[in-house]
Amino acid sequence: MSLLVLCEFRARTDGEAEFLRVARALASAAATEPGTLRYQWFVTQRPGHYSIIEEYVDADAAETHNNHVDSLLRELFAVADLVSVSFYGELNQYLREWISGREGIAINVPLSG
Repeated sequence: MSLLVLCEFRARTDGEAEFLRVARALASAAATEPGTLRYQWFVTQRPGHYSIIEEYVDADAAETHNNHVDSLLRELFAVADLVSVSFYGELNQYLREWISGREGIAINVPLSG
């Protein structure tokens, strides 16, 4: 089963241009990853807020993505705040550790049976 990740970011007022540059670079990098099924940024109705839909073949592919773009993610977090993250699917140990202590996280696991 694939892993779907929905995130919302708030770009800092003085860093919005840099946020957009990094978001585009992340999308370009994700396009080269075989385990990434979808990686698409959106502008929300709130000024300075952006959302992204990420879909990976599984949690390990999401981990591979984060490792691949680590330096870009650091740049992104320097100019934006993570507002929320929703996971749909099974998480691996890496993702469980990543969410530990963070606010605004929702984990949705498949309904069994």
